[in-house]
Amino acid sequence: MIRRIPMDVVLAVAVSGVTVVGTVFIARESPPGPLPLWLGLVLLVGMSLPLMARQRAPVATVVVVLAGSLAYQGLDFPGGAAAIPPIIALFTAVGRGHRVAGVAGMLVWLVGTLVLGWLGMREPGVQGTVWFVTMLIAILVIGEMSRIRQEQVRAERARMAEAERAREEEARRRVTEERLRIARELHDLLAHSISVINLQAGVSEHLLDRDPEQARRALGDIRRVSKEVLVELRGALGVLRDVGEGEPLAPAPGMDRLPELVRRARSAGIDVDLRLPEESRELPKSIDLAIYRIIQESLTNIIKHAGAARAEVSVRREAGELLVEVRDDGVGGMPGEGNGLVGMRERAMSLNGSFAAGPVPGGGFMVTARLPLRELAA
Repeated sequence: MIRRIPMDVVLAVAVSGVTVVGTVFIARESPPGPLPLWLGLVLLVGMSLPLMARQRAPVATVVVVLAGSLAYQGLDFPGGAAAIPPIIALFTAVGRGHRVAGVAGMLVWLVGTLVLGWLGMREPGVQGTVWFVTMLIAILVIGEMSRIRQEQVRAERARMAEAERAREEEARRRVTEERLRIARELHDLLAHSISVINLQAGVSEHLLDRDPEQARRALGDIRRVSKEVLVELRGALGVLRDVGEGEPLAPAPGMDRLPELVRRARSAGIDVDLRLPEESRELPKSIDLAIYRIIQESLTNIIKHAGAARAEVSVRREAGELLVEVRDDGVGGMPGEGNGLVGMRERAMSLNGSFAAGPVPGGGFMVTARLPLRELAA
């Protein structure tokens, strides 16, 4: 496998070649001092190679390169191309945020060049000095602009990464909520139906010899309830299918199916009185389903825990709210804060409603849910 060469290594090698070739051409018209040219070329390479560490150690690179540059000038080698390594080193230091080191290096380079000129080396002259100062200012300005741009890029990348994390977190949250919703649907559906089936199975077993006709009716109820629960189960699990498989096999249940729910409870031996609003107005699907599930779970709890003989179920509108009440005359109620009560409370709270459940004076247990219907109020 071919290993990629770092860009700073490529840059250092390229700068070495350019400065060496450029100095050779410059030396034809501006011969070096008493020392041989090859020594100056070696010094140029020594100034350029430290640029390989300019990103990791920008301040140290400035110190090494400027020391080599001043030594190169002090030995009276040809200038021009020799300025390239210090320019790159200073620009990198400023661009990486080391402004103090960059400005200090520029001043040292400027003062050192002027001092060497005054000591009898190559005098830069007024025009050369102005050009030199202008170049240093340009390095400072461009380096600072590069630093600001890099900070903007880093901030934008951090913002994008945070946005991506937020999207992933939102996706995970939605998946969790959907799993909880499905679990709640399955609990409400299966708990009620299986409770009715279990009770009817016990009745049919008890009456099989003494009253075959009554046992047959109980078995018919079991068959009917089991068929209905299979249809509802397919609908509840429809959201788990792959996209493109079509719509759920059965619509979500609502208030229109409450009489059927009450009939099941009656077949289980509970005398249920159902009271619904006289006016028939279409409800949002979420509220319609919540009403059904709250009443379904309440009746399930009555069958399983209350030991009740009678229950009252009412749904009515009050001041922009839909009030759901389920009351029984039993003695057991719902022990503790079970999954059923938690699920009913979550359904009501998810619709910005309220929920309460507990024993009532005189005996029995009551479940109350208030669901806001302000948007449907006349």
